[in-house]
Amino acid sequence: MWHALPHSFAPWSQRRIVIDGAKMWTLSGIDWRGQMMATEDSAYGTVLTIRNVGHLGTAHFLDAPRNSSGVEKEIVSDLRFFLDGKAVVDFSPGKILSGRSFRMERTSKIRGIAVKSFVAINDNTIVETAHLHADESIDLVKAPPLMYAWTPCATVGLFDDDSGILKRAVFVKDGRGEEVVPKAGWLAVFDPVSGTGSVCCFVRYPDGDEMALLLVDEPGVYRKVALYSLVDEVVPVGWEGTFQSVIGFFAASESDWEQKALQRVAELKNLGAIGDPRLADPKR
Repeated sequence: MWHALPHSFAPWSQRRIVIDGAKMWTLSGIDWRGQMMATEDSAYGTVLTIRNVGHLGTAHFLDAPRNSSGVEKEIVSDLRFFLDGKAVVDFSPGKILSGRSFRMERTSKIRGIAVKSFVAINDNTIVETAHLHADESIDLVKAPPLMYAWTPCATVGLFDDDSGILKRAVFVKDGRGEEVVPKAGWLAVFDPVSGTGSVCCFVRYPDGDEMALLLVDEPGVYRKVALYSLVDEVVPVGWEGTFQSVIGFFAASESDWEQKALQRVAELKNLGAIGDPRLADPKR
């Protein structure tokens, strides 16, 4: 059973997902079986790193906007919640909604990029889709369309590349670690103390865009993974692309966590590339 709050979406204590209005209505923390799997103290959603400008998008604001005084930020123009397939219409303060599945549809704009975002939560699985369309040309350093800040309690990780070679993530003990992993399509992390792990599979991306992950490690803060896209590209007017992730969780011991993680990866990949009739459908 899921419970929804007017300014966040929060399932019951065993399965809790927060969607934060202050962060432009994007994911902001994930719990599972009473454990924090992903922290609220970070940004999720879509962020553009614009050349000679900076970061703009979910929870990333610019102090020097190009057209007006004040702060430039992502503009959300449409937001819809659905609980058990029915539209949520009552957002009165303190209202709690309960159900077994949840879906959010969101329309926004980050400078010249129009964004349609979808989050679907069902059966301990999260499917998130971001469709980007360039209404104007924009010079990008990079543009992570999806990102997740996993718990800093995770001490081991695993990922692979398109050759099927498994690799272990190495987390730093202090300072800051950052690595771009070419051709990697998923990441699993595991916390041996709680015996819980998370798997994030990136299953859909535009044709011609080479899959890569950006791993950012901040000890005590998060183990973040982002889909690394549109690197050093001038995006032309009319460009569009769809990106999708599928997220799930698992329980394991230190001795069998890798086996359990790989089993979960296989299950999640079967749920991937679900698509949405309201989106353009570029093929991998």
